[in-house]
Amino acid sequence: MEEDFVKHVLVWLSVLYLLTGCGFKDIDKRYLVMAIGVDKSEIKEKPYHVSLKLAIPTSQIQPGQSNTFHLISDDASTMTEAVRHLKSKVDKELDFSQTKMIVFGKKLGEERLDKVTIDWFLRRPEIQGIAFMALGYPSAEQVLNVRPKSERLPADSLIMSFDQEGTESSYIVTEFLFDFHRRLSEKGLDPYLPIIRPLKDTYLIDQVAIFDKEKIKAILNPEETRIFNELSKKIRNFDIETKTDKAQFALNVSSFGYSYDFDERNDSAPKLTMNVRIRGISEESKQSFYHSQWNRYKEEAETETAKRYLHVLRKLQSLKVDPIGFGLRYRATHYHGDKDWEKWKDIYPRLDWNIKVNIDLIGSGGVK
Repeated sequence: MEEDFVKHVLVWLSVLYLLTGCGFKDIDKRYLVMAIGVDKSEIKEKPYHVSLKLAIPTSQIQPGQSNTFHLISDDASTMTEAVRHLKSKVDKELDFSQTKMIVFGKKLGEERLDKVTIDWFLRRPEIQGIAFMALGYPSAEQVLNVRPKSERLPADSLIMSFDQEGTESSYIVTEFLFDFHRRLSEKGLDPYLPIIRPLKDTYLIDQVAIFDKEKIKAILNPEETRIFNELSKKIRNFDIETKTDKAQFALNVSSFGYSYDFDERNDSAPKLTMNVRIRGISEESKQSFYHSQWNRYKEEAETETAKRYLHVLRKLQSLKVDPIGFGLRYRATHYHGDKDWEKWKDIYPRLDWNIKVNIDLIGSGGVK
C-alpha cells in the first residue's frame, strides 16, 4: 500500500517537471500603450514615423498630475519593424491591450491610407476593433504630445471626447477601427476620419476628412461637419440656426430621424426623396414667440434646414464619394449584384435630391 502511494507521488512529481513556468509579467514591468500615432516619415526607405504614448504608473490619480506619459518615436519601413525597434528604447514590455486611440498624420492621409496601412492594427490580437481612429493635423505625434490640464490618464481626454462619456458635441464625429476597415472595401460606403488639431493645453475636434478608398478627398468645414454628423450618425442634441429677413432664432433639437427612397421611373433624372423629421424647442430668439404664429417660424426653419442638408449632399456628390452609404442601401434593395453596382455608379453623379423637412416646434423656450 505504501509502495503504491510512493509510486503515485513520484509519477505526479515527474509530471510537474514537464510543466512550464508562468510567462506573465507584473504590471510594474510593463508599459501600457494608450495611443498610437503614425505619420509620414521624411526618410524614403522608411515611410512610417510611428509614435507610442506610454502611460507611466502612479500611486495617485489626480487631474493634470497623474497623466504622466513617455512618448517614443521611430522611423521604419513597416509597423512591425517600428514596434520591434521601439522596444529597444524602453526598459519594460510594451502592452497594447489598453490601446484605444489610433491617430494618423494628415500627410499620410493625403498620400495613402488604405487596407495595407492599417493591416498591422487588425492583425495585432491585443488591439481592439473598437479603438477610435482619427487624423492628426499637422501630425499625429504633435497630437499625442499634448498634455491637457484636466486629463487624469494619458490619452484619456481624446477617448472621452469620442466615446461620448465626457463631452457631447455635434461637431465631433466618431470612427472605429473595425468600421474604417469595412469602409475601405465596402462598395457604396466610403471612409471618413475626424480631424484633431492640437492647441496649447487641449484639442480642437470640429472637422472631418472624407476619403475615397485610398486617400483624403476633401475636408469639410465645421458647419458641414456638423451636418454630416447628423446625416451619418443620426445624432440628437444639436441646434439649428435659422437666419432670414422674417425670423432669426435657434432650435434645440431633441429628436431627429430621416428616411429616403429612390425614384428611378425617369432614367434620365433619377431622384432621391429624403423625409427628415425634427422635434425641438426654441432655445434663442430675437422675436417673442408668445403672441406669434409658430407655423410661420416653423416653415422658415424647415426651408433653411433643407438647404443645409442639400448643400452637404451635393458637395459629397460632386466629390464622387458616398460616406453616408446611399450606394450600400441601393445595392441592398436591388438584386442583380455587380450590375446594380455599375448602375449606381452611373446614377449617383446624376442624382437629384428632394429634401423634405418636417419640424415639430414643441415650445418657445421661455417662461411667460
